[in-house]
Amino acid sequence: MTIRNSLIIISIAICLLACGNNSKKETTLADTNKVPRDTTGQHPGNKNDTFTHHTMASDTNTTNTVQSAWLINPGKSIGHIILNDDVQNVIKQLGKPDSSDAAMGSSLMVWFAKHDITRYRTAVFSHRNMGGKDESVSHIQKILVTSPQFKTDDGIGVGSTKQDIQKIYTLKPTSTYNTKGGKVQVYTDMSKGISFEIDGSGHCVGVVVHKANDTASAYLNMH
Repeated sequence: MTIRNSLIIISIAICLLACGNNSKKETTLADTNKVPRDTTGQHPGNKNDTFTHHTMASDTNTTNTVQSAWLINPGKSIGHIILNDDVQNVIKQLGKPDSSDAAMGSSLMVWFAKHDITRYRTAVFSHRNMGGKDESVSHIQKILVTSPQFKTDDGIGVGSTKQDIQKIYTLKPTSTYNTKGGKVQVYTDMSKGISFEIDGSGHCVGVVVHKANDTASAYLNMH
């Protein structure tokens, strides 16, 4: 066999080998049906949740298995939204609100899951200390969520019955509002800084957190 023929045979073999390798299907995450580990800090949530709101906690600290990202902490916070914090930090988490209303140093901002008004909502009321040293900061006074993902460390949240809520909280009727489904009664445990919106069926449809014994905030209408 001549050198020229040997080179031709070697070239053909290399081409066949390369073609064989390229014919193999590339393995992807979709092919293996695996979800990549979240490195952005965002919670996958469900179809009704405002994804950027429900950020996963960076640590593993939990309270009775409720992750801090979903924890309702009466008088203090819901998830990563904290009372008295600057509302700009919420905007950094959620982006531009789907609706907002501002007047006399106060503002009410609302975010809907997937920007769809028929889905779960997160609402934040904030207020500026006009004339104060921190006048530029709009402090969060009240937080509302309607997603059942959020729970207190007692397991109470949207979907809980009034009877179950009363086993843990002392409820006082504070206000009402009307929806297409009928009247909703708001009950407040003032000493703990939490309110529950109860529909005609006796189930919670919204949870609100405000400062303990803050009557002014507790009576504010978030709707």
